[in-house]
Amino acid sequence: MKRFLMAVIAALTAGLIATPIYAADTHESHHAGTEAQRSYAVKGEIISVDQDAGKAKIRHEAIPELGWSGMTMVFLAADKNLLKNVKSGDQVDFTIAKNPSSGQYTIQTLQPVQ
Repeated sequence: MKRFLMAVIAALTAGLIATPIYAADTHESHHAGTEAQRSYAVKGEIISVDQDAGKAKIRHEAIPELGWSGMTMVFLAADKNLLKNVKSGDQVDFTIAKNPSSGQYTIQTLQPVQ
């Protein structure tokens, strides 16, 4: 059991295991005080929307700048109103940026693809 736990810890430390809800940021330029907040343009598909909680589950393409492969994640919207015009199955273009207080990536813009 100890050997298994050590292997899991090593894999997490090496970044080999993705955290699908809010992936950890390992990109040095995103740490406090190193540079102004950056946003990242992303393409994806809405899996579900929780308007009351201001969250959307999105299957998104890879984000090479963050070292993220394509995956499905739950993102908090910076403004709940961004989620009003999207529904499950919609293809979307959106931007995310790291929230300095929570450390989580949040949706800054969200547009359905026509």
